[in-house]
Amino acid sequence: MPRVERNAQAGFSLIEVVAAIVVLGLVFSGFATVYGTVLRQGAEPQLTGQALAVADAYLSEITSRAYRDPDSGAVCGGGEAARPLFDDVCDYAALAANGCAVTSGACPVLGDCACGRDGQPVAGLGAFRVAVGVTPATLAGIAGLQVQVQVRHDGLAGDGVVLQSFRTDD
Repeated sequence: MPRVERNAQAGFSLIEVVAAIVVLGLVFSGFATVYGTVLRQGAEPQLTGQALAVADAYLSEITSRAYRDPDSGAVCGGGEAARPLFDDVCDYAALAANGCAVTSGACPVLGDCACGRDGQPVAGLGAFRVAVGVTPATLAGIAGLQVQVQVRHDGLAGDGVVLQSFRTDD
């Protein structure tokens, strides 16, 4: 039998292999960038929901308190020393350490967790920081107190979650 010679070579040239590696590297780099962004932003909606729940709980607690200090009868009279003793809206203007009175195993540093009304840290709410502002305000000619609760977390962009309410004398 006669021998048949082929001019075509099987396989890839070095230039084709290098070009393929560069293209695949760019594609995988793009995927990695998108994937990383999605992972980082994927937790933010959950953190926002938790921060909103924390802010709502604090705001509900604050606005359920008396407008005037029951001890003195004055609006924004003397403040109580600790959150479990807060009995009027203005006491919360002095909220410190997220209203925490004690530490726990889950929250060993005072104020590093959101705390309940009793001053006990709430498990699972570590790294939420709460700031409360209570200022005299007038709304539609009615004197009252503007209450603002801000909840921050390192995983949230900007100022975190801010809720406001207006409390008047009953």
